[in-house]
Amino acid sequence: MRIAIVSPVYPFRGGIAYFTGCLYRELVKDNHQIKLLNFRQQYPGIFFPGRRQTELDSPFADIPSVRILTPYNPLTYARTLREILAFQPDLVCFSFFLPYFAPAYLYLLRKLQQNKIKTMLLVHNIEFHEKWFFARSWTRKLLNHSELVLTLSESVFQAAKQLVKEPDTKIIKGFHPLYDFHNQARYTRESAREKLGLQNRKVLLFFGYIKPYKGLDLLIKCFPLVKKRVPEAILLIAGEIYGNEQPYRDLIKETGLAEEIILKNEYIGSDEVELYYKGADVLVLPYRQATQSGVLQTAYAMDLGVVVTPVGSLPDMVKQGQTGVVANSLSEDGLADAIVQYLSLDESYVRKNITEYRKNFSWAKFAELMVKEV
Repeated sequence: MRIAIVSPVYPFRGGIAYFTGCLYRELVKDNHQIKLLNFRQQYPGIFFPGRRQTELDSPFADIPSVRILTPYNPLTYARTLREILAFQPDLVCFSFFLPYFAPAYLYLLRKLQQNKIKTMLLVHNIEFHEKWFFARSWTRKLLNHSELVLTLSESVFQAAKQLVKEPDTKIIKGFHPLYDFHNQARYTRESAREKLGLQNRKVLLFFGYIKPYKGLDLLIKCFPLVKKRVPEAILLIAGEIYGNEQPYRDLIKETGLAEEIILKNEYIGSDEVELYYKGADVLVLPYRQATQSGVLQTAYAMDLGVVVTPVGSLPDMVKQGQTGVVANSLSEDGLADAIVQYLSLDESYVRKNITEYRKNFSWAKFAELMVKEV
């Protein structure tokens, strides 16, 4: 099958680019012909809250793509369309995760359908974490103009069902596959802890971009409650803060445990991810809002269990008491109880369960799900 994918991929950084790279490799392995239509620019620099949008060191640097689309520049839309039509695809798949992309995608969807080419939206998010003008109306238009809508979680699937009124649009419930490419076998649990200087500690890891919806403040506030019950606990925060760092520094100081909380405020490149996951005892996702999580699926790829809050589809990704613990409430007490409960589990038992559970999240199964409807 000839498949064109419109999505950010290397040199852009982050989960969507990684997802696209993994999907490309799986589809090529299955002997599909793939053309990646990459972004030339993703966001205007003035609006991007992080320090940079691209990365030099990526496991997907070898993947070929055509950097052509700039979502905020309509002059690039027609050029992107011509590039797609010249490829003569059987399917064009669009990675959708922000309403900001909707005008560009809607133009391309309409033109492709006029050319009798099947289209698919690969939907990462519908209930967006940040506020966007006209987000719901633009998203509704986009979903209803695509023939296939492939979602990555139960919560996104249900949200899509609420918005899609077009009877010819088919919604497919998928899943978020594992991010196993980070596991390069460079570290053992012992060597990672030694490099981090965290031997003989119970390491609670928060990993990834730091935005308000991810609830890092909740984790910091609950840490003293954990520390009272698990004296050897230490909190390791690794990820770039989008916005002001000072409120987090102030919260850390207020705990009275500043020496027991490590904040590494920077983007963690793919070559360092394994170090942090292998050095941890548990990954904590204290999110206030969530769909699915590539951060969680990275943990499973590293045989690391998780603690999550009871929001979105996060509980659907955890076998309670086996691969992790779902907190009973979105509160400091609830999160602290869940962390302490997880730390009481037998580590070998958790790893055995994760090994079995992650078979449900293979890229092969996802690629099969994607193409069987075409």
